[in-house]
Amino acid sequence: MHALIVGAGINGLCTAHALHRRGVSVTVVEAGRVPNPRAASSDHHRLTRPFYGAATGYAQRMPAAFAAWEALFATLPGPRARYYADVGMLSASREVGDYTDLSCAVLEEMGEPFERLEGRSIAQRLPFLEPDGWRYVALARGGALMADAILRDLADGLRAEGVQVLEMSPVAAIDAQHGHATLDNGTRLKADRVILTAGVQAARLWPGSAGALHPRRTVILYADPPEGLRSAWAGAPCWCDLGGATDYWGAAPVAGLPLKLGNGLMGRDEIDDTDRVMTRAEMEAMRASYIGLFREAERFTMRWGQANYWTKAPEHRFALHAEGRALLVSADSGHGFKFGALTGQDVADALLSDDIAGVSARMAC
Repeated sequence: MHALIVGAGINGLCTAHALHRRGVSVTVVEAGRVPNPRAASSDHHRLTRPFYGAATGYAQRMPAAFAAWEALFATLPGPRARYYADVGMLSASREVGDYTDLSCAVLEEMGEPFERLEGRSIAQRLPFLEPDGWRYVALARGGALMADAILRDLADGLRAEGVQVLEMSPVAAIDAQHGHATLDNGTRLKADRVILTAGVQAARLWPGSAGALHPRRTVILYADPPEGLRSAWAGAPCWCDLGGATDYWGAAPVAGLPLKLGNGLMGRDEIDDTDRVMTRAEMEAMRASYIGLFREAERFTMRWGQANYWTKAPEHRFALHAEGRALLVSADSGHGFKFGALTGQDVADALLSDDIAGVSARMAC
């Protein structure tokens, strides 16, 4: 079998890795370089965590996702620390029944370990947090997957093992019935199966998905805490929720990088992915949104901002659809990177077992 994978983000490369290891001939085509800075997968790091609110299906898949990453790290040339900042994950509760409350109830039912901090122990263990307003803070495994290092080394490793990874090769059209992909330059690539992992370009290349998949714009601020608080951030965990009806997430300083501040409420749905600049006003709004949560957030020094696009699907579901000789994979919805290694295994299972429906149900959670 020869598989042609369109899109060299984390899902495309992990699928190529899983298929190649199972004896499938693979070609990967990517519109830009690898890592492609315009891809949802590309950045210094992406978060991974077991906290998922009431989304029990995703929480239940996280142990397998952690295991899939460890298996993948073992095949990459660098030390584990190059690919994963294993600093733990924080989720904080401010109100009964909020995201963290729901998450902890699910983890307890699963038997997934976490630590609960209350009262003075919060300030003692997590001195970068404002001391008041927390019901409790939960700490669990997780941290930052070093995205660009993973993508770069994974692509290089595939090339070294004979897999074709064609950069700067944008695809103009896919013929699902015949297993063809036509590049912008007119070159036609043929395969037994075409696997589309093209992120925000999926709707263009797979027209039937246009109503279900669309891009969402997210902004990210990188910043430094004040000099007097640098030690408070040393060894700090990443975070995925800060309580109440909010959507805060981010990474502590790791691997020489500054703080990474995210706020999902500042994201917006767009009809295209052309707006790639985080404005100064957006950067200032991001910093201001953390005042009252992180100590002296108003004094954070803003380093740079980024705007990123990812594919949003109904109910944040992952999608796996077959048509003719083609397979559409959309495993993003804002949390695709952490499942990347597992998604590659899922897609390989679907392709080689010809059980698209069964694997799709497993991925849909």
